[in-house]
Amino acid sequence: MPSPFPGMDPYIESPGTWSDFHGTFLMSIRAELNRSLPPGYVARWDRYVWIDESSAEPQELLGRPDTFVSDTLGRSDGHEAREALAAPAIVQVPVIEPQGKPFLKIIDMQGRRVVTAVELLSPANKTLGPKRDAYLTKREDYFRTKTNLVELDFLRSGQRPPVDGRLPPADYYILICRACDYPQAGIWPLSVRDSLPSIPVPLNSAEPATWLALQPCLVRTYDEARFSEDIDYTQPPEPPLREPDAAWARELLAARKN
Repeated sequence: MPSPFPGMDPYIESPGTWSDFHGTFLMSIRAELNRSLPPGYVARWDRYVWIDESSAEPQELLGRPDTFVSDTLGRSDGHEAREALAAPAIVQVPVIEPQGKPFLKIIDMQGRRVVTAVELLSPANKTLGPKRDAYLTKREDYFRTKTNLVELDFLRSGQRPPVDGRLPPADYYILICRACDYPQAGIWPLSVRDSLPSIPVPLNSAEPATWLALQPCLVRTYDEARFSEDIDYTQPPEPPLREPDAAWARELLAARKN
């Protein structure tokens, strides 16, 4: 059964649903992009990696790991490792927890260069703290390295990434910053009553943008994740809608039930 809402479903924003939606929606966008990108470009899934130290002051580093060192000797036991660790004393070091955040990148296959990043914001990106700081640092890296950025903010709550000037009132925003236009960026403001638009995804400056139809991606995500079987539409969404949208949503859901 499809979502009762014409576009972004506010019930998906609840903490118990968003994580699943985030990954599934990105995969739907990747599939849609790879159907529409011109020859020579490809959309790939990737993950930024950052480090949390279990201390009072967590330190976070955002970026992709460049080099891995692996054990290629095929040892069958830990004898050599135990010998290497034979030390006069043993101490406890901080526990390191690697974490990751998925995103999409469009690669120019000829130059093997990332030309565009597609970011779907998560609650951590919009909550004051180290994870938001890490995302904003990566966002600045996109601008500094002349990488096109498509930033999808489909969460009503939280602090939005900074822009100069005032955003038009809306529930959701799409920001597209073409490297050749920086520091200017286009903004698509959306209401909970709007269907998701098709948007121009920039590539190299000499190439025309490729169009990404977001609404079909949203419909496929809702279907594949079977959200209709999991979401309780008898309760208000989390966070709740403001009036008059809340009254509109109640009428919409009542009509669906009948």
